[in-house]
Amino acid sequence: MPTTQKPGSAQTFMVVGTLRDDTDLTEFAALREAEQKQLEVLRSAGKVGAHYVSPARRATFVEIIATDQEQVAETLATLPFARFFDADVYPTAPPDAAEIAHRAVVSRNTVETTK
Repeated sequence: MPTTQKPGSAQTFMVVGTLRDDTDLTEFAALREAEQKQLEVLRSAGKVGAHYVSPARRATFVEIIATDQEQVAETLATLPFARFFDADVYPTAPPDAAEIAHRAVVSRNTVETTK
């Protein structure tokens, strides 16, 4: 079900990146620390949310917060690992009331366990 987005407002995209077969794994490993640092920079700036890796499938899943797919591409281009992946970008629907409530509980539980 499509949602209407205000022009220029941020939305969430899920990016599925598949590691290319011709990737130089030594070069890839050498950039791991730089990748993690850049992810933290982007997370702090509110441009990246969740990030998951599936080594068995040679895939990564990155939640990008952007106004459009062009901005998603710009954000991805700042990641050192970007050149090693073929990326598919999926716009996602805003969370419904149940998801918002769940996120609030998880967030509250995370804060309580870190005290």
